[in-house]
Amino acid sequence: MSFQYIIQAILFSILLIIISVIDVRNREIPPIYCVAVALCSVLDFKVANLLGLGIALILWVCAAFICPNMLGGGDIKLTAAVSLVLGFTATAYGIIIGFTLELICFSVIKHQKKLSEQEAKNYSMPLAPFLSIGFLTTYFINLGGLSI
Repeated sequence: MSFQYIIQAILFSILLIIISVIDVRNREIPPIYCVAVALCSVLDFKVANLLGLGIALILWVCAAFICPNMLGGGDIKLTAAVSLVLGFTATAYGIIIGFTLELICFSVIKHQKKLSEQEAKNYSMPLAPFLSIGFLTTYFINLGGLSI
């Protein structure tokens, strides 16, 4: 494994952890961190990874037209930035892992707190920590030699 992959893995991981903590505390992802994640792609840039921006576009369409107020702009920018590092397929798998983890966590919280349907509808959770777990999972699977 070359030095550039090690640096990218460390920076990518640290940035996603920082973004997760900020999202939990402030419910906001500052754009500068998304830019920093996108810059991680320079360490191992692949033109094919630009296709990953399609995932962010799909999320934007969902947030704008299908389910407004359910997905924040920071989450979409984070996905766009991560897609430059991961590419289309790994980003898609990361999104699936992240959304699945959030759904499981939400179901547990709903059950433990015995939330009514209205309370559950108004209950919000930060998405970045779950997305980060999904993105890091697919990143390290790819880095380990398994191809997603």
